[in-house]
Amino acid sequence: MMLKIESVLSHSLTAAVAVIASLTFTAYSKEPQTAAVSGGVYLIGAVTVTDPERLPEYQAIAGPLAGATGGYVPLAFSQPNLIEGDLPNLQSGYFIERYDSLEGLNAFLNSPEFQEAKKFRDQVADVHFMMWLPELEEGALPH
Repeated sequence: MMLKIESVLSHSLTAAVAVIASLTFTAYSKEPQTAAVSGGVYLIGAVTVTDPERLPEYQAIAGPLAGATGGYVPLAFSQPNLIEGDLPNLQSGYFIERYDSLEGLNAFLNSPEFQEAKKFRDQVADVHFMMWLPELEEGALPH
């Protein structure tokens, strides 16, 4: 299990570096940026749980919806090890969701079922989907 978590974190860090590098080269473009993603993507989020007793109800609804589009939560944690900068002022934690494709992530986020589930989610938690990062193939970055 630890190797899987370390692998997820390693891939996520690699993906974050790739996104920052690509933003450096496209920051001044006035054209909308579209992603050419051929593999999986990671959704990075933060949450403050406001009703811990009812949160499992939301998870029981949203989990299968995400799963139907190739999504699952490989990692959730309460206290990240901040290296520098500031984190959002949240009390509960952070999570990483993995989807088989960007299309799957978008299908989940834009589905009428998830839009309905969000109404309940907002009663039990304050959730921020901060960013998505592409999964990179081994050796995709020179390091």
